[in-house]
Amino acid sequence: MPKIYIYFLSAILMCSFSIDIQAAQANLQILGVSADVKINIQKRLSTVIKNKMLIDTHVRSHINQTIKETLRALGYYEPNISFKLLPSSTLRKYPLLTVNVIPGMPIKIAEEIVILRGMARNDNDYRNLFRTGKPPIGSILRHDDYENFKNSLNHLALRKGYFDAHYDKNQLRVSVPQHKAFWYIDYNSGPRYHFGKITFTGSQIREDFLQNLVPFKIGDSYAAHNLEELARRLSATGWFNSVAVIPEMGKINIKRMVPLHGFLTPRTKNTIEVGLGSATDVGPHIQARWNKRWLNNKGHNFRIISDISIPEKNLKWTYKIPILKNPLEQYYLLQGTIKHIHLNDTRSDASAITVSQCWDYSSGWQWAIHLHGIYDHFTQGNEINTAMLIYPSLTVDHTRSSDTLMMPVWGDSQHYSLDWSHSFWRSYTNFLIFKAHNVWIRTVKEDHRLIARIGLGWIMTKQFENIPPDLRFFAGGENSLRGYKYKGIAPQDATGKLTGASKLATSSMEYQYHIYGNWWIAIFIDLGAIMLNTHQDAIHSGAGCGIRWHSPIGPIKFDIARPILQHNTHNMQLYIGLGPEL
Repeated sequence: MPKIYIYFLSAILMCSFSIDIQAAQANLQILGVSADVKINIQKRLSTVIKNKMLIDTHVRSHINQTIKETLRALGYYEPNISFKLLPSSTLRKYPLLTVNVIPGMPIKIAEEIVILRGMARNDNDYRNLFRTGKPPIGSILRHDDYENFKNSLNHLALRKGYFDAHYDKNQLRVSVPQHKAFWYIDYNSGPRYHFGKITFTGSQIREDFLQNLVPFKIGDSYAAHNLEELARRLSATGWFNSVAVIPEMGKINIKRMVPLHGFLTPRTKNTIEVGLGSATDVGPHIQARWNKRWLNNKGHNFRIISDISIPEKNLKWTYKIPILKNPLEQYYLLQGTIKHIHLNDTRSDASAITVSQCWDYSSGWQWAIHLHGIYDHFTQGNEINTAMLIYPSLTVDHTRSSDTLMMPVWGDSQHYSLDWSHSFWRSYTNFLIFKAHNVWIRTVKEDHRLIARIGLGWIMTKQFENIPPDLRFFAGGENSLRGYKYKGIAPQDATGKLTGASKLATSSMEYQYHIYGNWWIAIFIDLGAIMLNTHQDAIHSGAGCGIRWHSPIGPIKFDIARPILQHNTHNMQLYIGLGPEL
């Protein structure tokens, strides 16, 4: 009997406790403040709101205090806060606790006394911060404005080497009766530190090559962006798997010189890649790469690329020799190519050797001068010929973009080349070839992109029949005139076979619209003129639509297009492509 009584009493207590909890639960509604203030309050009360434990007196006191603290940080020191509890009903599962807030008169900034001492007085970055980083007199006080300004001072000191910076006075004074706030900051930056000697460990590359990558000199004023630039340069060489450049603050001398240490890990010396793929232009193909990222302590690089498809077979090797003076931006290239082409009316077996000197500037401009030696036995249409060419050339490239080259919000690229062959240096034929290609990408507004392309080419020669097919102009294909087969557009001889062209002009306009996630749709029109002389009527055009997928390995596009404005034998063409748009 006693056991039954105990169980019964326990059940009553449990029911009572459950009823008390249910009665203590309610939803919360805050009135009288802006949406951003309400969100801030709700974040600070998230645990209370989630558990709905709002009726308890202590919880109400906590809510009251939280609202006051939130409003005080925004310049409202005298709010009026009242609570009202609405009972539950058929429309509400829980009671509703309404908090009505009257913020009151705000505190406004009446005075800002900000004093800058030390060497930073002549620093333009500090001057700009003092000019633009403070709120105007008369604006409503925000505590975060004050803290953000101080954080900016501290951040700038670390970025620019004012390691002894401190506050002689730091005070935010508030007069609630007058509704006025007063900033008072007396900031002393102290002296500016300088770069000391930099040492490297873990590198397989000679020390003098690494030192010539350093974008500053010993004794230059310390600046964090120079450390970041050095790390970028070291990574961009391709020699290292990991790069870390760290100031050694514990070794600073009395002259305030900050020594630096670069920790480097060599990259894998040899990499081999094999890939299978299929492109609309050349069909199924296999590609193999062997990349020897560094051969010696001077950072020489060797690469072999083999690309085999049914119409084209290509074997190319490249030997890169960095120049000690500036091993990242200046280098020599030795290149060799063996190429076999069996495409449309072109048959070609060619070998080429090229010697180049290149300048890749950090501004995005790339200049290069080349000396080419080419042997090509070819058949183009009904012409059979053998060409032995020796000629110099000049190429200029420039690319810029908003972020990534893969699918940028905006960007543009320029490419120009000039080739000059002459019998004076024992070349087989005389010619001058100019080529230009430009791409512009712009986002008109969110989810709307425009891509425009222009291509020009001109061969000046009196011996066009001696020009190898690889130097002549053909149009058609994924990166040329869509709606036509790959290199299927060119002037024809009397038998209807393609001869190639000496003059080329192409343009393209593409509109893309973002539909969902990484998917876009596109419509486009391509125009082009390809001819042997300016009297020929050789204008072609194509139009179509497609899909763009911004994949992890780059943009993948699926296009379908057909010719317009003329009758021809080209059917609807399908294109599948992968790679950056610039």
